[in-house]
Amino acid sequence: MARINLRKFIAEHYKGGVFARDVIREALTNSIHAGGKLISVDLHFSEKQSEIGAGSAEGERRVLEQITISDDGEGFTSDNLNFFDEICTSHKDSIGGKGVGRLAFLKYANRVEIRSQLANELIEFPYTPEFKLEDVKKSPIGGLPSTVVTLRDLKEKINTQVTKLVNSICDDLRLLLFLKHQSGHTIKLKFTHNSRQPFDDVFTFSGEDIKSELDREFELDGMKFKCYAFRDEAPRKGIVALLCADEICVEEYVISRRFAVCRHLIFVTSEYFNRNSDIERQSLTIPKTEDKVDMMSPISRERLLPRIHSECLSMINESAEGDIDQFKSDNIEKLKKYYPFIRVDSLGGNAALLDADEVVKTYRAQQARREDQVVETLEAGKAVSWDDVSHLASEDLARFIVHRALVVDSLANMPSTSAEEAIHNAILPKKSTGTELRENNVWLVDDKFLSYSSIYSDEGLSKIVREVGESVESKQQRKPDVAAFFSKDSENHPNKLVIIEFKKPGADIFDNNKALLQCRLYAGELVDRISTVREVFAFSIVEIDDEFYRDMKQTGYKDVFSLNDRVVYNDFSIGEKSDVPLHLYVMPASALIKDAKARNRVFEEVLQFDVKRQ
Repeated sequence: MARINLRKFIAEHYKGGVFARDVIREALTNSIHAGGKLISVDLHFSEKQSEIGAGSAEGERRVLEQITISDDGEGFTSDNLNFFDEICTSHKDSIGGKGVGRLAFLKYANRVEIRSQLANELIEFPYTPEFKLEDVKKSPIGGLPSTVVTLRDLKEKINTQVTKLVNSICDDLRLLLFLKHQSGHTIKLKFTHNSRQPFDDVFTFSGEDIKSELDREFELDGMKFKCYAFRDEAPRKGIVALLCADEICVEEYVISRRFAVCRHLIFVTSEYFNRNSDIERQSLTIPKTEDKVDMMSPISRERLLPRIHSECLSMINESAEGDIDQFKSDNIEKLKKYYPFIRVDSLGGNAALLDADEVVKTYRAQQARREDQVVETLEAGKAVSWDDVSHLASEDLARFIVHRALVVDSLANMPSTSAEEAIHNAILPKKSTGTELRENNVWLVDDKFLSYSSIYSDEGLSKIVREVGESVESKQQRKPDVAAFFSKDSENHPNKLVIIEFKKPGADIFDNNKALLQCRLYAGELVDRISTVREVFAFSIVEIDDEFYRDMKQTGYKDVFSLNDRVVYNDFSIGEKSDVPLHLYVMPASALIKDAKARNRVFEEVLQFDVKRQ
């Protein structure tokens, strides 16, 4: 038999990473296929604590360090052991098995131990990339059938959220457990943990308790798709289609997160999904658009997902009469209240189910089509109504104001511990070129920066900023945490600079003052390297306690109007000749968010006035 470099095979075929949900789902699926009826999952958390606040309940950070899955299935018989020693086995072809799922264990854990009690024999072995049948220890010990897989020394050391993890796994396997029960094989999953998180210490999920609301089939291009609808009562909410390969959820297609009457889950199965699932069962390799289809994948997402959307809503209307209509009515009222300048009726019959970001996406797509039509009309030499151009401009402004509102609202709901990274990503997402208007949210600090162009659109400027950043990091042992934008003069030279520096919460007065100094030094080096810059605006996002505020006031900083929080300001002269003004503002993240929301509210009120006047 040909040999295989298993370590390299795992590295190549699990590039996207493997998480607790993946390995537990794989183990549970194996147990179900082995005939298990009672399958247990134990999540063992450590007693470790984080460095900050160690010794106190507030600073406690218990990480998931061991996962144990046990079942009462047939276990590691001689045949199953032989199959276990073979990669890409074919004995599970009839149920969609690809013969590689267990490799996820090796990707996720440094130690994998297997113990299987057969009727007259005990099987024990460590599972490693170098596994051989000779590693298996067999003892002539009898007992009740049971198999235990233990994953230790996990490579993902995080404070796993038990509620989210268990609920996700149960959703992944709900259809499989339901169909097994229908065929006479009732399976009960039992989850235990010691995380001290607010979740049942013992949680069970059984196939006999899963009830389907409705099932139906539809056909698209000769491919059959079968849908099964399930309902979870409030407080669970939303409408989600779960796209399944071999009866196991591979992808989620969210139809509505807003739907609050209950939660509807619609599992969609098809041979089309079975054959287009990737080897790790983490995604479906289906063409995104019609121009990408081929003989093996003749149906694109852009045709399939709208059909699934329609079928799901139709099933819900049939099985839960009144749910959709009532929610639509309530949600339209909310949309009118918060986004009165958007014409909801222009978004189609299902607009009331859309989340806020979906409203914006739909509106953008609709607007783009209308803009294309106007351009095509002009290129064809035909007349275009100025009313059409005016409406396009006003609606594009409305879409942008809604986008701003969504950005501010999402930041306002962020925990304070996550605010720094969230604001940085909102101003300019990582790896963004900054050329897209809606990727460049520097207006969050001040609306006068709406017209700024990004440094990343100019290769020469980008190189200078990169070199200065490396120089500052070398001198100060800290990389500048900065987003920098320029405006340009009449000769297309950069003449104004914006710097935004972040400091994590919890820093003392010395670190905070150091952050202000770093901001000035960084600005000075950029001004020295880019001679056409004549003015710099710098914003240091930092928590301001009483001690730090008093120190800044004593060193010349002045108060700036803000809704609730302290915001201070000072002017400096920087550059080799000290002739470039630097306007340095210091504010907490909360002030930045509240002030941005207040400024945007002015735009919203103007748009509301225009809508009412029309």
